[in-house]
Amino acid sequence: MSDKSERLLKIYARLKRSPVTIEIIRDWAKKNDIKVSERTFYRDLNDLENSLILDNERLVVSEGEKNKKTWKIEYSESKNKLTKFDINSYMLFKNFMALPIVLSRQKSLDNIENLFYSTYSKSRFEDFMTLADRQIVGSHFYEVSNIISYQKILEDAIWSIQNKREMQILETDFDYTSIASSVKFPLDFQPVQLVYHRGVIHVSGFLKGKKKLIILALEQIKIYKLSNRMFDNKPLLQLLEMKMRKRFGITENLDKKVYDIEIEFTELTGTYVKNQFWHPSQQFEKLENGNLIMKINCGINRELVGWIFQWMSNVRVVKPQMLKDLVLAKYKEIIQDIECEKPLVSNNSFRAE
Repeated sequence: MSDKSERLLKIYARLKRSPVTIEIIRDWAKKNDIKVSERTFYRDLNDLENSLILDNERLVVSEGEKNKKTWKIEYSESKNKLTKFDINSYMLFKNFMALPIVLSRQKSLDNIENLFYSTYSKSRFEDFMTLADRQIVGSHFYEVSNIISYQKILEDAIWSIQNKREMQILETDFDYTSIASSVKFPLDFQPVQLVYHRGVIHVSGFLKGKKKLIILALEQIKIYKLSNRMFDNKPLLQLLEMKMRKRFGITENLDKKVYDIEIEFTELTGTYVKNQFWHPSQQFEKLENGNLIMKINCGINRELVGWIFQWMSNVRVVKPQMLKDLVLAKYKEIIQDIECEKPLVSNNSFRAE
């Protein structure tokens, strides 16, 4: 490849990133050790139009103040026309998306729909959307209903994660994820990931300088501060993946142990459970009577015990003994509360130390 061809490829790649002026090109060339005159760059930019620009691209030159030129690549309208399948795909994304996301991104969704008008007439597109809105519906069961408080913390959490900036969590509301009692506020928090779980958006991260994983529902966070303190998120993402494999769901475990857990389900319930994703380690074994044994390898937490309860008389714990004892103790506690009509008070016996 000639020097000029190689140079043109590099300029083309730079243009695809963002518009340039001759000053920007000159600085970029200096950093990349490309040694040619300014006049050569002008010729190169003119030559690009006839060499590398694709069919759906065009090189546009505009003049600003003091006749300063700016070069940019614009993309012409795609030859691929939008189909009803594409619109249905959009409706699936929109209506099955978490409600807080839909409402907080309404302007973006409107912008996408405006792009659709270039293929379908506005009236025709709106007629189709109205029909699809009735045919593709999300129940939003289990999702957050108070959206107003969600908006700012969602945007701030995204900003902190994308820019690798620490947050300070000053105050939280209810204890949703069984944070250990040893954790004290305010927290110097390093957020690394947003997690959508059971209708709720959570932010997961670590205490600064520690390997302590903290997961908070966004609506839990009442008072917080952003900061410009940066951190390296790569090792934390790896640590997060490892720690999450040890949890059933997202709730903090009672202890640091990982257990070989076996849970028996009746045949019909077990068939349903088998077809769903619950944990990366899940395996199923069919018994002679048709029942199914679910085997998982993880810690024990409030979420696991609560999950077992939802299957009522169609489930029983086979092992370990600790999990059997916890489930039995909670059953007895519930029965006692019903029989004695005791006043209900908040309690979290699954909170780790």
